[in-house]
Amino acid sequence: ITDEQDALRDAVTRFLEKASSAEAVREAEPLGWDPKVWEGLTGIGVPTLGVPEDQGGSGASLRDLAVVAEACGARLAPAPVVETMVAARLLAEVAGSSERAAAVLNALAEGGAPVALALHPAVNGVCRLVPGAAVSAAVVALDGDDLVLIELADQLTSPTNLGSAPLADVSLSGDHGSRTVLASGAEATAAHARAVDVWRALTARWMVGLAREAQAIGIQYATDRKQFGAAIGSFQAVQHRFADLATDLDGADLLSNKAVWALDVADPVAATFPTMAFWFAGDTAQRLASWSLHVHGGYGFMEEYDIQLYFRRAKAARLVLGDPRRELQSLAGRLWDDPSTTAIPATASSLESPEDDGGFDFRLGPDVESFRTEVRAFLAEHVTEEVIETAYTTGTIHDSGLHQKMAAAGWISAGWPAEFGGQGRSPLEMNALTEEMYLSGAPVDGLGVASLVAHTLLIDGTDWQKRTIIPEILAGQAMCCLGYSEPDAGSDVASVVTKAVQDGDEWTITGQKMFTTMAHEAKYVFLLTRTNTEVAKHKGLTMFVIPMDHAGISFTPVHTMGGERTNITYYDDVKVDDKYRVGEVDGGWKVMMTALVF
Repeated sequence: ITDEQDALRDAVTRFLEKASSAEAVREAEPLGWDPKVWEGLTGIGVPTLGVPEDQGGSGASLRDLAVVAEACGARLAPAPVVETMVAARLLAEVAGSSERAAAVLNALAEGGAPVALALHPAVNGVCRLVPGAAVSAAVVALDGDDLVLIELADQLTSPTNLGSAPLADVSLSGDHGSRTVLASGAEATAAHARAVDVWRALTARWMVGLAREAQAIGIQYATDRKQFGAAIGSFQAVQHRFADLATDLDGADLLSNKAVWALDVADPVAATFPTMAFWFAGDTAQRLASWSLHVHGGYGFMEEYDIQLYFRRAKAARLVLGDPRRELQSLAGRLWDDPSTTAIPATASSLESPEDDGGFDFRLGPDVESFRTEVRAFLAEHVTEEVIETAYTTGTIHDSGLHQKMAAAGWISAGWPAEFGGQGRSPLEMNALTEEMYLSGAPVDGLGVASLVAHTLLIDGTDWQKRTIIPEILAGQAMCCLGYSEPDAGSDVASVVTKAVQDGDEWTITGQKMFTTMAHEAKYVFLLTRTNTEVAKHKGLTMFVIPMDHAGISFTPVHTMGGERTNITYYDDVKVDDKYRVGEVDGGWKVMMTALVF
C-alpha cells in the first residue's frame, strides 16, 4: 500500500483504539451503534471517502476504502462503515440525475447519519435485515428493476442478533419515508450488482482485520495461560492449529486484496474474486475466532473476555448475505453454468465455451489438448497390464523399459529448452503430460526425482555437472534418488548428521539415510551432508550428487504398507571427488531450497 494509505490506516486505527475499545463495543450493544464513533469517523471523512471530490467526497480509490474497512474490522467499530461507504459510492454514480441522491450525499458529507445498502432485491416490497438500516438516514435498494432511495423518517427497529448489528427490515412502499427512483432497467440492476460486489470485497477486508485481531488475542492467551507447568501455546496441538489458521489468514488477506483490485478490472474471471474473497475471508475469520475462543477454554464464553465479541461478529457477518453456501453455489454458477444465471457478460472472449453453453471453458487450449491426445495414445500402447503388475509386485514404481521409451519420444526432456535437447513444451503441456501419466497408472515415480535433480543442477550445478549429468538424466540413462531423511532427521531435515570431511579435492562421507526410494535403480544419489558443526545447523550443510556405484555405498530394502519399496542407504567412508559437490561448501540449504521449488 502507498504511504498515503498507510497514513490513512494509522489515522483510523489511532482514533478507533481510543473510541472503539472493547468496553465501548460492549456499551454499544445490543444495537452495535455508537454515535461518538460515527462522529469521529465522519470527522476524518470516512463515510464519503469514495465519493468524487466534486460531489463532496475525497475521491479515494477502492484500495483506500479497503484500508479503512480492515481497520474497522480489527476494532469492531460500532458503526455501519462499510455499508455507508458502498452506498455513498452508488449514490454518487446516479447523483447527477437525482437531486435527492445529491442531497443525501451532501448531508452525509456534513456529518449526517449513515446510509445503508440493501444487499438483496426486495421481496413483496420489503428488503429484509438490511445491514446498518436501523441507524441510517436512508437506504438504497433494488425493487424489481428499479434502484430506489428510501429516506427514512424514523429510526427503524433492529431485532436482537448474534453480532449486535443494526439490522432492520425496510419497506420500499414509502411507509418508512420518501421514495425516489434513481435508475431503472439494466442500468439499475447492473449498478446494484456492482455495489454488492464492492460490499463483498470490502467486507472481506473487514473480516481480515477482525481475524488478525482475534488471532492476536488467542496467541496472547496461549502464551500467558499455564497448564501442566507450561504455557498452553507450547503444546504442538495448539501451535499447529494456530499455524494452519495463520496460513489461511494470509490467503484470505491476499485474496481479498485481489478482490478489491478486480473491481477495477474489466475481466470476467476477475469478476468472481469478490465472491471468492467474501466466502473465504468469512470462513477463515469464523474458524480463527472460534479457535481463539476454544483456546480460552470456558473463559472464552464469558462476556468479560473480549474474544467472544470477535467470535460472535465473525459468525454473524457472514450471514448478512444469507447462507454462506449460497455464495459457493453462486460462484459455481458464475464459472460454470448458464450465463443467464450470472452477472458475467456474454462476451467472455477466449474464456467462453466454444459450444456457448455458459460459464467458462477451463480446457487448456487446442495445442495442449492435441499433445494430450498424443500422450494418451502413447501411454495406451506402452503402459501395459504387465508393466503395472510388475510395479505392484516389486514395489518399484518405475519401469526402465517404459522410461527408455519415454526418453526416445523426447518426453522426459519435453519441458526443457531446445539447447538441452528438449522440446520447449509449455508448462500447460507438461501439466497435461503429468495428468495423463498418473491417470494411466504409469509407474513414473523415478521420473519426478530425476527431473528435480536435473533442474536443480541447471541452477546450482557446475559446468561439468551440467555437461555430464543433466544430459544423462534427460536421455533416460540415469535415474536419481534423494538422500535427505535420516533416522533422527525427518521433517527437521536440517538436523542431518551424515558427515562429509574434506581432504584436498576429496571428501569422505559417513552416515545413513532413510526412505531412499529408487536407490536400487538409481545411478546418482542427491545427498545432503553435515560439513560444519560450529554454526547454526542449517548453515553447516553441503549437497553432493554422487554415483551410487562408489565403494562404501550399500542399501537395505524397506517394504511399506502400501506395497511400495523404499530403502535404507549406508555410506561407509565413501571417497568422493569434489567435482560431485553441488553449490558452495556449507551452502547445501540453499541448494535444497532450489530443489524444493521443483
